[in-house]
Amino acid sequence: MPSHFTLGVDRIDAALRGNAGIDGLPRAALHELHAADKSDRTSAAAMALLFAQRCRTLEPDTRPILWISESGEARRQGRLYPPGLAELGVDPSTLIHVDAPDSIAVLRAAADGVRSPAIGAVIVELSGKKPRGLDLTATRRLSLSSQKSGVLSLLLRSGSDADNPLPTAAFSRWQVAAAPSIALAGNAPGHCTFDITLLRHRSGLYGLSARLEWNRDDQVFREQQSSERAPDTGAVPALAAVRTDHPGARAA
Repeated sequence: MPSHFTLGVDRIDAALRGNAGIDGLPRAALHELHAADKSDRTSAAAMALLFAQRCRTLEPDTRPILWISESGEARRQGRLYPPGLAELGVDPSTLIHVDAPDSIAVLRAAADGVRSPAIGAVIVELSGKKPRGLDLTATRRLSLSSQKSGVLSLLLRSGSDADNPLPTAAFSRWQVAAAPSIALAGNAPGHCTFDITLLRHRSGLYGLSARLEWNRDDQVFREQQSSERAPDTGAVPALAAVRTDHPGARAA
């Protein structure tokens, strides 16, 4: 099993080598993703899922992805929507979703999931600036468990302050925002597009940023060059997988 996973973008993967000398990010580690704004929560969630999906496709790995969230937040923000997952190129049957009553229960379930080698990746979704129980000790436990089991751990944060985040033991910290896509042939909707910024890296790397498109057919990211970019009208584009007429549902 590879020790690292890549995004498929040479410039980004090479820059993420750090001290390991291997392209990409370590899979046996905890990585943190923040939504840049409230309107970017779906994009941050999709990016967390696609990080996990990259791990699955590079193996290939048949182990499921475990997604744990607070039930109250899921009611407010929407739940995972299987047809939307399929639009991202993710088989809904590869996901196990757990509704936990509060943030403490989320972290406990995550600790159990990360220790299990039967799980391919664990997405820990917590909202708010200071979720109860989320601290350096809790994230250090997740990080150490990931190192022992080899299970990728992803801490998904929404409603947080990315400029002044809580201290965690995450190997890397990312900020994710929605970005305009480029229309395909025949003016068809373009690929899901994200603006990502690296806020922290264990080796000291920071300031890395890119606009990435997700190709669901090839299961790989592509960097969108500035000369190609669609005009930014200020509107927040929805992911292609979002079905707005379905209450309580979201793509990722």
